[in-house]
Amino acid sequence: MKRYMKLLSMIALGLSIGSCVDDAVLPYEVQKPESIAQYEYLNAYDVLKSYIDRSKYPNFKLGTGITASDFNKKGIAYELVTTNFDEMTAGNAMKYASCVSDEGTMNFNTVSDFVQTAKEAGITIYGHTLAWHAQQNNKYLNGLIADKVIPVDPSTANHYLSMHQDTKANPWDGQVYYTLPSGAVLSQDTEYTLAFRAKASTPFNFQLWLMTMSSVDTTINGGTQIGTEWSDYSFSFSVSATDANTIKFVVGELEGDFCVDNVKLTAASSDENLIKNGDFEEENLFNWEKYSWHAVTYVIATDTETSGNAGYCLKLTNETAKPNNYSSQAWYKLETFLKSGVEYTFTCMAKATGAYDVAVFLQSTVGGEQGYFPSLAVGTSWNKCSISITPGKEDYFDKLTLNFGDFAGTILLDNVKLVESGSDENLISNSDFEAANIEGWSSWDGYESLSANGEGYSTGEQVEEMPAEEKKAKLTEAMENWIQGMMQACGGYVTTWDAVNEALSGGDNNGDGVYDLQSATRGTVSAEDAKNNFYWQDYLGDVDYVRIVVRLARKYFEEAGGNPSDLKLFINDYNLESDWDDNGKMKSMLKWIERWEEDGITKIDGIGTQMHVSCYMDPMTQKSKEDHVVKMFELMASSGKLIKISELDMGVVGADGIDVKTEDITFEQEQAMAKYYNFIVRKYFEIIPVAQQYGITHWSPTDSPAGSGWRADSPIGLWNLEYSRKPAYAGFADGLAGKNDVTEEE
Repeated sequence: MKRYMKLLSMIALGLSIGSCVDDAVLPYEVQKPESIAQYEYLNAYDVLKSYIDRSKYPNFKLGTGITASDFNKKGIAYELVTTNFDEMTAGNAMKYASCVSDEGTMNFNTVSDFVQTAKEAGITIYGHTLAWHAQQNNKYLNGLIADKVIPVDPSTANHYLSMHQDTKANPWDGQVYYTLPSGAVLSQDTEYTLAFRAKASTPFNFQLWLMTMSSVDTTINGGTQIGTEWSDYSFSFSVSATDANTIKFVVGELEGDFCVDNVKLTAASSDENLIKNGDFEEENLFNWEKYSWHAVTYVIATDTETSGNAGYCLKLTNETAKPNNYSSQAWYKLETFLKSGVEYTFTCMAKATGAYDVAVFLQSTVGGEQGYFPSLAVGTSWNKCSISITPGKEDYFDKLTLNFGDFAGTILLDNVKLVESGSDENLISNSDFEAANIEGWSSWDGYESLSANGEGYSTGEQVEEMPAEEKKAKLTEAMENWIQGMMQACGGYVTTWDAVNEALSGGDNNGDGVYDLQSATRGTVSAEDAKNNFYWQDYLGDVDYVRIVVRLARKYFEEAGGNPSDLKLFINDYNLESDWDDNGKMKSMLKWIERWEEDGITKIDGIGTQMHVSCYMDPMTQKSKEDHVVKMFELMASSGKLIKISELDMGVVGADGIDVKTEDITFEQEQAMAKYYNFIVRKYFEIIPVAQQYGITHWSPTDSPAGSGWRADSPIGLWNLEYSRKPAYAGFADGLAGKNDVTEEE
């Protein structure tokens, strides 16, 4: 239904303003609405801040959210703010990503202009926000703590002889041999020793033969098992022939790779090595040969301690994408159950045929319950993936499961580790797959297999993770630079801040009865959030995170010219009024504040509750919501802290449980919203002691347009998009005045 007649503005705002616009404050020529009986009463209301009894609530501030650039233009948004409110909060301009570039340079020009315009208008600013996980410059911050890549000095690389054969055969069907140079032969009736270091990708039976110039073979050793780890081998023999000149490595039973190094042939009582370049550091294979018809191949290979055990890896294949990631799974069966409440770190090197986030679950062989954790972000080139896992159930989880059902292609994993915090023991055996098997791994509706040799992770560079202490130091410095710059830009004018925004998660993974902080590594946020946000607390620590921010804010506020006694620092969060967990997050907030202030130095002045609420047309649901708003205020009052409703706005949920769009809202629903606004504002004044009342900020003056990034196409404003007052305006104003009746007539 079209409720408002179009009108002509008397000032050049380029807007058509509806009939219930603030014509007493803004000089517009107003026509009456078509539905005059329903909306005419709104014209009788004064500006919002006039309804506050300053004698009863002398320190109370009525605020609103505003785009800084809109306010700086001094247009209709400026007029609406300055006539109706005491204070304003910038929507984005004072957030990290709005001021910090990819290189870490900072630009506070918009902030400085915003502060100056506010000063001239005589309106205060609520600073939002010094620390948050969202709207950070992830590229810059992640770059500060990136793994160190240390190139390997080629002179330190080790070279060795690598033989390869795909399929085992008869012993004599694979021979690689060394012939003494320049026609030399071994001395008859002399004892010799052949020694070398060796390993194989799969254990096999190795033989050693001696051949003469006339191609007569003699067995030196008829069978020695070569293992999968570098080991020393030594064979002694005497020569009976007069023309023996060739040592044969008989590897026909090999299936995979046979690596040989430091080959040394010496006569008794002599140190001279008859094998030239036996350590292969000259990188040539002079005098080494094979029979052309033998399948075995041989090359000089390079190995370093940082090569990542190049060779094999785990290969996950899905031929076609399925609807869900869990439609194809590969899992590793652990030998023991994981411990409840204990943090484990899962790391691997990974790459895929296309970028993909591999979802990680914990599962059990004794039940169907699962644990969900952040995904592994796998790119198209080898990259290190790392997540933290904290099981929530004792003696239950014994399967680490990787989900890739909605991915079509191949994923390679190497150097896979699962390590308990404080331990070096890898709970995944054969983690580098260099034993040429994938024992312990299984899958369904996808394929897990051993890769071909050479497909595994290998690099000539060392990837060294920055120590946790160094990460903390670098990010503390980054936080300090940010807070110092912001405080200087504000020049002491902004005296109240969200010190930390949205620190708490909505769950208790570690079972201590208090909701955990949000974290990209501990399973308290979604995989998408973990990828898109930067969680400072993962590096600074859950307690030090807040303490560092508070300390730096107080230091640099004073240095910027602020009076230290004026500075008020808030912890701000959402869902503190939650009914589904009986205000569990609010209760946890109080516990966390106790922890942060335990040092006797850190002082948190206030608690901010965002209150992005909805008015429910189902009476029972609405009653529950209202009851828990009351409980929230009671808990807040018990803290003794300043209390601020920091981002209040309201949508509508119909009796069918579906959000109501702006164009579909009925007058009855608008009246219900007005009553709920009235209820919230009145209860704030009734329950929060005057000394703790900081104020209320309504977050969005106008309804949210379609396509908006915030509650799109939702009737959240006190004004509509044409700056006409809505019934919500009356409910809000009456709440400020302490009136308990919201009617259609004044």
